[in-house]
Amino acid sequence: MQRILRSLGFRVPAPRTVVKTRTTEIRTERVEVQDPQTGQVRVYGSLDEVPADIRAKIAQARSTAQQSAHTKITVKASGSTRTYDSVVAVATVFDSSGRSGGLR
Repeated sequence: MQRILRSLGFRVPAPRTVVKTRTTEIRTERVEVQDPQTGQVRVYGSLDEVPADIRAKIAQARSTAQQSAHTKITVKASGSTRTYDSVVAVATVFDSSGRSGGLR
């Protein structure tokens, strides 16, 4: 068909190549909660798996941290303790290390 159109003087554009890219982002979440009485650490696969009473405390802590500009957040992970100025700073550190942030 293209040959016939060209012979009649029509310009026939070259076929275009369409490239589609699909990006899939996989995020994992891991929440560690330490029992203050026994010291036992329980690991949950997501915040939804955490018992409601503990989840409420985490939500309250996050809310309080976001409201106060002077709040410091201390995280104990892999045997070391680090202090951050905001929840965003904590998330940035854990995201850049390729791990999901764990609360202990």
